[in-house]
Amino acid sequence: MTYYNGFYYLATTTWNNTITMRKSATLGGLRTAPDTLLFTLTRPNGAGTMWAPEFHLLNGPSGQRWYFYYTAGQEPYNLGTQRIHVLESAGLDPMGPYTFKADMLDPTADNTWELDPGILQLNGQLYLLGTFYNGSQPMFIRPLSNPWTASGTRRTLSTPTYSWETVGGAVNEGGEVLQRNGRTFIIYSASHCSTPDYKLGMLTYNGGDPLLSSSWTKSANPVFQRSNANGVYGPGHNGFFKSPDGTEDWIVYHANSSTSGGCDMNRSTRAQKFTWNADGTPTSAPPHP
Repeated sequence: MTYYNGFYYLATTTWNNTITMRKSATLGGLRTAPDTLLFTLTRPNGAGTMWAPEFHLLNGPSGQRWYFYYTAGQEPYNLGTQRIHVLESAGLDPMGPYTFKADMLDPTADNTWELDPGILQLNGQLYLLGTFYNGSQPMFIRPLSNPWTASGTRRTLSTPTYSWETVGGAVNEGGEVLQRNGRTFIIYSASHCSTPDYKLGMLTYNGGDPLLSSSWTKSANPVFQRSNANGVYGPGHNGFFKSPDGTEDWIVYHANSSTSGGCDMNRSTRAQKFTWNADGTPTSAPPHP
């Protein structure tokens, strides 16, 4: 989700072979805005089960373009083949039109299962964030030479080790970048999405090579999690956007209204404003009802 040129834009999971987006002049208007079809998945290795859409305005060979990253796999419904792919816009309209650009493959890793693309821009370099499976589900970082091409292999950025990261399965996924006043954070989702204890953790960049896990510090406690009092369960896979005047910071995420919601179409998209602590870190208020 983003705010651009007077409008809010929201792309959501479809679980099928289409990519859709909503557009509204107001945040609340996204609730009833029509879904506009941007792209239909037809390629054999990415034909369906579309997840985790991300769109970023990045520099390409013809100037700035929107790059739409997503996860998709082979059909019929083969979750083991989920990989990351990217589209490129023809111009500066987030609604496209888009054309397929590339499979976001690693030059040396096995490339069999990668999910949840995120983009990090730091010190003039571009990086892809994601998650893979190696017995647990760690989060990775990979350098990019342009918005669609890897310039090196993936490195493990964060491994689920805390007890709050392993409810229902050991998972770190959905890394999203938050930057303010020269500081960089990665907010990620932890534990399995089928549980009400899916939640958000945080990595803080300390300087040095972003490809090294030692350049990041993981917070010992979650920064955003279920609120029994507010009836919100499994908040996760978030994003960030600014208010139209640029003075407010907002988080967008999906969550359930019951403990049995799971990670299917029962989840709803939610957004709320957040503020900052005196030490420059984001506050950890509970999710709103």
